[in-house]
Amino acid sequence: MSTFVIRPEINNASAGDYERLHDAMYTRRIYKVIKLDDGSWRDLPTGTYRAELDDVKPQDVFNIAIAALNSIGKYNTDYRRDYELIVFMASGSYSDLPFNTDKSKRPPGS
Repeated sequence: MSTFVIRPEINNASAGDYERLHDAMYTRRIYKVIKLDDGSWRDLPTGTYRAELDDVKPQDVFNIAIAALNSIGKYNTDYRRDYELIVFMASGSYSDLPFNTDKSKRPPGS
């Protein structure tokens, strides 16, 4: 299983854009929390997501994130840029993040 960090930025976002993006990402198994090696769940910084997926490359996760953005009406074309996006694979992490107490942000069954 590979861990990916995803950071979208919606240009000229409305109040509800990020909530809709969060829901779209969640349905694609991309979450706003991370489970550390000690077993604790932590909230990621605002606008940051992570995914743990089998048999995928960063380009695959990039395409999944684009599909989530497109599903809320955000597109990049030659004439319009609705978002910025970076995806990278993480091999390990250390953090000083707050503990996650909202279990609804976690993957199902965790």
